[in-house]
Amino acid sequence: MTIGRLEKWQDTEGTEVDYYKKILRITPTKYSLLNFLADALYKQAEYEEAIHCWKKLLRKLDLKQKYQFFMKIGQAYEALGEIEFAYHYFGEAMKENKNGLEAIGKFGQMAYLLDNYEDALKAFKIIAKFEPENDVAWHNLGLAYYNLGLHDEAIDKLELSLSLNEESADTWYTIATIYAENFLLDDALYTLEKALSIDLSLQENARQEQSFYSLMESNLFKYLIYSK
Repeated sequence: MTIGRLEKWQDTEGTEVDYYKKILRITPTKYSLLNFLADALYKQAEYEEAIHCWKKLLRKLDLKQKYQFFMKIGQAYEALGEIEFAYHYFGEAMKENKNGLEAIGKFGQMAYLLDNYEDALKAFKIIAKFEPENDVAWHNLGLAYYNLGLHDEAIDKLELSLSLNEESADTWYTIATIYAENFLLDDALYTLEKALSIDLSLQENARQEQSFYSLMESNLFKYLIYSK
């Protein structure tokens, strides 16, 4: 078994993890192998071990291109449900590559999950700027505005999202909740009806949606959320 055979791993030699561990035992200072081992561990959902390998690699080697490793560590932490760490490493990836839209998008998602809507807003603005045809980017931007209490801006961005994908039940539903919270009842009922016409499974959500409290006395609302 030699380093020259590194990329010729075959399942007849055992698992990838075992293969790279064996090579590392033979050449323990060949730190670049840690990335191969980490990738193999990640594929087996051994996220903590994969993170350990990537962090060790970053400590041992003076890497000029750290972006991919910060991204991998962030993704592993996300898979573990450790959102704060994922947020940190996606942020580090952004510093390494300011034009890395994948890192920016992930950073925005993690910020949103942490209720850090200011950072989420900044990230989603960048995505929407560079991908103006991306309806999800406008939807996410609308959600960030909404959670910052900027409802007019939220509606504007959500409507932009719908102009790109009018079949998005989630976007129609989100607009309906905002209208309902602002007591724009006719608009709320109209947009809710659109959402349910696309995805009837949202009825269950609507029955429990506190934002629809203002619609509770409406016969049309009762029909929308209970009809099959």
